[in-house]
Amino acid sequence: MKIRALTIFVTNFDKNKINDYIQKLEEIKDEKIWTKRIALPPTPRDLSLDKIADLIPIDSKEIIFSLFHLKSNDNRIKELAGILHTNDKIYASVLLKRPEETKDVSDFIYSLDPEISTRVAVLIYDDFLLTPYFPVGSANTITDSIGISVLFANDYLQGKGNISLINANEIGAKYAKDFKVRYLGVDISLSPWMTESVADIIENKSGKLFSPGNTFAVFGINKELFNLAWQNKIKPIGFSEVMLPVAEDITLMKRVEEESLRLPHLQQLTFACVAGLDMVAITRDKDLYYKIFLDSIAIQFNKRRPYGIRIIPSTGSGYIFINGYGKIPEIKTV
Repeated sequence: MKIRALTIFVTNFDKNKINDYIQKLEEIKDEKIWTKRIALPPTPRDLSLDKIADLIPIDSKEIIFSLFHLKSNDNRIKELAGILHTNDKIYASVLLKRPEETKDVSDFIYSLDPEISTRVAVLIYDDFLLTPYFPVGSANTITDSIGISVLFANDYLQGKGNISLINANEIGAKYAKDFKVRYLGVDISLSPWMTESVADIIENKSGKLFSPGNTFAVFGINKELFNLAWQNKIKPIGFSEVMLPVAEDITLMKRVEEESLRLPHLQQLTFACVAGLDMVAITRDKDLYYKIFLDSIAIQFNKRRPYGIRIIPSTGSGYIFINGYGKIPEIKTV
C-alpha cells in the first residue's frame, strides 16, 4: 500500500500560505507517500490565469498542483494549453454540465498536444469535485483541508484491502493534525499503476475484458469498497469508485492492443460506476469527441455520480508515446 496522493486543499489564493504548505510538504520524508499535491479552489472569474500560475514556484519539483478549474462556458479555457506548456507540474479541469456546451469542450480537447491532454480533465457533474485525484481535484471546500487516495490494487487482490484502507486513513489523519487543517477522508477508489492492475482484479472475478459479467463485477467491487469504508469508519470522498485509466494499467493496455477492449466496452463499464473514460488514446476526430462527450453526459445523468474524462488525442497510427507512461495503444472505437 502507498498513499497515492497526499493532497492539501487550499481555500484561497494566498501566495504566502501556499508557499508555507509547499515547504511543509517538502519536509515530509515518508516512503509510503507516493505523490504530494496542492489543489486550489474553482477559478474566480475576476482572477487571471497568469496571476494564479505566478503563485507557484517554478523550481518546485516534488509537488504537483491542480491550479485551474473552469466552467465550460468560460472563455479562458483557450488560455489553458499555453499555461500548461510552461510547467509540467500544473493540472486543470473543465466542468461540463450542459449538452449545448459540449462542442466547445470537445473542440478544446481535440486541439490539445497529447502530453498536455494528460493534465487536463473534463468533469461532468453538478459542481467541481473535492478529490485528491488530479486533474479534477479542486479545493471546493470552506476550510483548508487534507485528503488522500491510496494505491492498493495488489493488496485488494490478496484480500488485504481492509488493512490498506485502515492504515491509509491513519496516515491521512496524522498529517492533517500535523498541518493543523481539517481531515476530509479517503478517496477509496481502486486505481492502478502499470503492473498493479485493476483490470486483473476484474478479470479475476468475471473473465477477460471485455466479457459478459464484467460490468456486474465492477458494480460488486464498488459495493465492497464502500462496505470496507463503512465497517472501519472511514469517510469516502471524491470519486470512491473503480478506476480504469487505460494508460496506467498494463493489462488494460494489453486488452486494448489485442482489441478485446474497445471504446463501447469501456463506456458500458462506466455505467457500473467506473469513474469515467480516463487516459484513453483516441484518434483525433472532432465529431467523434463530440459524440463521446454527449454519450458521457447521458451516462452521468443516469448514474448520478461524478464522471471524469481524459482523452489523449492520437494520430491514428495505432500507438502514441507519452513521457512518463511510455507507448499507449489507441483504442478501437467500433
